[in-house]
Amino acid sequence: MIPDWETNQLFISDRLEVKFPDLVFSLRSALTGTTICTIPDTSDIWCRDYMPIQLDENRFSQFVYAPDYLRGYEKLVTPPEKCRLNFMTDCHQEPIVLDGGNVVASRTKAILSEKVYKENPTIERPQLRERLAQIFQAKCIVIPKQAGDEIGHSDGVARFVSEDRVLINDYSIIDPAYGSKVRRVLERNGIEVETIPMFEEPVKQKRGELPSAVGIYINYLRVGDVVVVPGFGRDGDQDAVEKIRQAIPGATVFQVPCRTLAEKGGVLNCVSWTIKRKMGTIGKSEA
Repeated sequence: MIPDWETNQLFISDRLEVKFPDLVFSLRSALTGTTICTIPDTSDIWCRDYMPIQLDENRFSQFVYAPDYLRGYEKLVTPPEKCRLNFMTDCHQEPIVLDGGNVVASRTKAILSEKVYKENPTIERPQLRERLAQIFQAKCIVIPKQAGDEIGHSDGVARFVSEDRVLINDYSIIDPAYGSKVRRVLERNGIEVETIPMFEEPVKQKRGELPSAVGIYINYLRVGDVVVVPGFGRDGDQDAVEKIRQAIPGATVFQVPCRTLAEKGGVLNCVSWTIKRKMGTIGKSEA
């Protein structure tokens, strides 16, 4: 697998700059040394979920993008052929339903939430885990899904900061029992766990809307040694930045305002697709 800290190129949906121009301007300002490319002809902004998963520098796996939370909103599903960019000469199609946001990886481990079981009910769980481990060439660790989380992506819960160390949300106030379950699963698999602040705001969810992601700092964007942390206009924003600086001491950490984006159901990792490419092959046009 390609961990965050080995990536060197960032892609965003062509719809993101149309819908959130200020956010894209902030990202370009923060990521001055990183090439930011756009994925053409996308159907929505959440490119992490529908783009293929990079296995190594040359190989990708494309999974079936058919999230249950978009039933009735199929117009928002980007067709698989639009997700294969011209440099992806080795991209294998897998008949497994899996969103990219539900794969958080180091080189040898991948964390997924148990939502993957619900999405693939015809495959026995041990068989599904074994197949994913074969594809990823990594140990697959399945964490519980928080009750009421209809998205169920692991990138809203945990992120690797080194090979065997993760940050997870601090659930001590919001849902301590769930936080303890996640910690136990990770520690049983030899992973050191640290926490990052999180908060929830009472919001009335409208029909057809995704639940708000305001307060989920863990869904930051990382490209190599640069980390961009979402800000929500709260006093705790700076605490999250400092925690990430401590957890990743070699990283350059920025923060950009993300409240409006998060109110739509996701934050920075959700709207980014980061990969590793050989230097000299990176260009601005990837259509």
